[in-house]
This record gives sequence, C-alpha cells and structure tokens, in this order.
Amino acid sequence: MKIERFTRFRTASARLAIIGTLALGSVLPKPMSAAELTKVTIGYQSLWAVGGEIVEVLRHTNIFELNGIEAQFKPFTFGGPLAEAAVAGDIDNVWAADAPTLRAMARMPGSKILQRTHDARFGILVQPDFTGGLADLKGKKMSAPFATTTFPRSVKALVAAGIEHPLRDMNIVNQDIAEQTNAMQGHLVDAVTTWDPTMERLLQQKLAKVLWNAPRGENIGMQGFSGKWLQANGNEAAVRFLKAWIMATWWASNHLDQAHQWFAESSRLPMDILKVSTDFDRNLSGPIKDINSVDLTLSDADIAGSQGVMDFLYDNKLLNTKMDVKPYFDMALLQQASADIKSGKHPDLDAIKIIKQ
Repeated sequence: MKIERFTRFRTASARLAIIGTLALGSVLPKPMSAAELTKVTIGYQSLWAVGGEIVEVLRHTNIFELNGIEAQFKPFTFGGPLAEAAVAGDIDNVWAADAPTLRAMARMPGSKILQRTHDARFGILVQPDFTGGLADLKGKKMSAPFATTTFPRSVKALVAAGIEHPLRDMNIVNQDIAEQTNAMQGHLVDAVTTWDPTMERLLQQKLAKVLWNAPRGENIGMQGFSGKWLQANGNEAAVRFLKAWIMATWWASNHLDQAHQWFAESSRLPMDILKVSTDFDRNLSGPIKDINSVDLTLSDADIAGSQGVMDFLYDNKLLNTKMDVKPYFDMALLQQASADIKSGKHPDLDAIKIIKQ
C-alpha cells in the first residue's frame, strides 16, 4: 500500500513538473529563428569617427542578433552618397549629419529621424604657411564636400567673419573627403572644411593647421529610416534596432581599444588619430558603467540648429524648397527603447560576444 501511494505521488509530481516547465516556457522570451530575424541593410560612413567605432562593434559582435536583427552593411565615404543610396532604395537607413539626412527624408515619404549617433569634430583647416583669419580666405580656394552639413555650417562661419558671399567671393570646390589629404599635400587648395578622422590626420602630418574649430555639439550624427522600411517592419523592430545601437555604444565605451582597432583596420588610419576623435564624443570619451547613461537624444536645440542649416541652404539657393524640419524628427521610439532598457527588457549584456575579428 505504501509503495502504491509513493508511486502515485511520484507520478503526480512528474506531471506537475512537466506542466510547470511548459508554463514557464510560454513566459520566457524565445530566441528568434533565422527566418524571423528583422532584415536591415545599413549604410555607414567608413571615414567618420566616432560613429565608425560603434558600427564596427555592431559588425564584429552578436548585438544585432541578440536583438533579433540580421544586418548587411554598405560603406560610403561621406553622407551625400549614402543619402542618395537610401533614396534609391539600396539601403534602409540614413546615417549622416543633418543636411544630407534631411534632404533624403524629404524625398522618402514616411521617413523619420530616430536618434543621435555621436558627436563629430569639424572645422576649417588651412595650409601651414597661411596667415590671417577667416575673413582672409576671401579669394582663396577651399575644398568642401557639398552634400554634408560641414559645408553650410562652415560657410555660415565665413559669412559671420565678414565674407558676405563666400560662394561668389571664394573658389569653393566640391571634393570628396577622401581626396582632401592629397589636395592639401599638393597645394591644390588653400583650405578644407573637414572632420575627424581626416581632420586629425591632416594636423598630425603637419599638412594643415586649424583656422576655425566648430563649437562642440555643432556637428552630430543622426540616424533615421526610410518610410518603406518602417512600414514593412513596424515600430517594434525600430525599437529593437535602437536598443542594439544603445548596447553597442555602451559596449564600445567599455572596450574602446578594441573598437578603435576594428575601425583602424577598416579606415586604414592609425589608432592614435581615432582616439582624439572619441575624446570629443559625450558617450565614448570614457567608460559608461550604467547602460542607462547612454544618451542618444536629439534635443530641441539640436533640431533648431538643423532648421538653421536648412534655412541657410534655402536662402543661398542651395535648396529648392524651404523646409520645416521638425516633422521629420521622432524621439518616441528612442524613449521607448530607453524605457525598456531601464526596466530590464533587453538582451543580457553578458551575452554579448565577439563573432569575428
């Protein structure tokens, strides 16, 4: 009799254990299969610090996979060609400064800018033997990638310095940033408007000196998605993407030498040049202990600054239609991603691992 009771008890216990396991399995999040992963084709700038370090972290770790995303990466030298690729449908995102990003957004219905990616140093550099100030660039030849935000922001600085019509009173040539080092070395131009890491490379090689440094926060990376991708994948997928970017920023800040090494290999630039760039960024200037401290918000002041840039382009006939930029910015999804992370609704940070060197 005792044996029979024990057998019944053991059988009942086993059934309860199975039921409990099944119930628990229905509550715990299940890893996505390859077929369920959200697919995204990401355009990135191969010569843009500090965002380059973050992209390399996403390329070399499993952070995207942990967030249910399968990514393909396409490199561009600067924001203009990247934005055009987005308009053509070759990539799903726009990752650039405000001018090229907003130009692209205006041509893609339903597109939204969702986050700030990083801070970027830029300025106007001149030949080492140049004398004088910004106003003395009148009549000089300057290299400037036109489809960037550094171009209009630098031109605004020239106007403020006293050159009333820089586009008429100077010889400003549209040149890819990848060609600026040779242009300065060969004395083909008197000045360049440029950004890191090319900016620091020119300075370290003593091919140029700083004439004007843009104020900190004047140039920031922005990232948005095409309306087509947002409509196809929904807000939930965009929130997962933003969580992945936050995680990559946090991881990069705590493994900066590794992030520098990866970016140095892809950009073919020395690591010491890249380290100067990250010192300028609010997130990567030092290790971030708490992931909730990662700040990717675009503030009202940032948006107002972007409005000023687009107004300047329109007033100088560099933009055909006057543009109200505010409707293109949407911080709600970033706020949701940040709230999820704060409440623990994110992949285990200890599960992040390097998947390729």
